[in-house]
Amino acid sequence: MAEQFFSPEAMSQAMRKAAETTLVKAKEAVDQYMHEASRVFTSVEETADATRAGGRDVAKKAVSYAEANIAAAFEFANQLLNAKDAQEFLKLQQSFVQKQAENFGNQMREMSSAVTDSAARATGKTRGKK
Repeated sequence: MAEQFFSPEAMSQAMRKAAETTLVKAKEAVDQYMHEASRVFTSVEETADATRAGGRDVAKKAVSYAEANIAAAFEFANQLLNAKDAQEFLKLQQSFVQKQAENFGNQMREMSSAVTDSAARATGKTRGKK
């Protein structure tokens, strides 16, 4: 008699329908979870790619600035070696310091802008947009 109670024939149509509905809902939930997990993974991957690209851009810019500053320093040293007197020496020094201060200010503004742009690309935002 217990066998009849648990047999598939004895199971009511309502219980079968409830089991089917539960299975369908569970599959939908898993599919939705997998879709969202895939979307998040793609987003993280894109952010990482943008961050790496931005980092490379900033590093290239920094190396470029270092090269320019070193070249300017060697040029300045060469000019000092050819100075005719102390007055020319001081004039060259003053000019070099002024020019390097301007260059440094420009480089820092450009570097700040590059870092900001890189961060904006990594977060999916662009300047001027929220």
